[in-house]
Amino acid sequence: MSVPDHSPERCPLCDQEEETVQHILTTCVFARQFPCAILQPLNLTRLTPARNVSFADWWEKAERRMQKQHRKGFNSLCILGSWTLRKHRNACVFEGSAPNLQAAFQAFKDEAHVWQFAGAKELSTLCL
Repeated sequence: MSVPDHSPERCPLCDQEEETVQHILTTCVFARQFPCAILQPLNLTRLTPARNVSFADWWEKAERRMQKQHRKGFNSLCILGSWTLRKHRNACVFEGSAPNLQAAFQAFKDEAHVWQFAGAKELSTLCL
């Protein structure tokens, strides 16, 4: 018995390009709006990823631009943002949800509060 393949040929968030990890994290139209929504309230829009850079390269360069006391919080923010985006993508693929930037951003904020409560105090240094 084989497991059905639920991997879409096109990105479930934008339906414009082939779905790849790089696309989901940096080049997807939806995914490019998501970090802006996260970074804008923190006054960090200067760190928004460029379309032509890999997620790993962006993260490394952006972290270096952060003040030392905010780097752990920024790393937590990147991990949480990526995780939230992936969960939103999975909800679109497996549950039939429609891509919704506001819902993804709200899920990010809710989860950030849970992470802070659980001990990710560095997130608080970013004033989430």
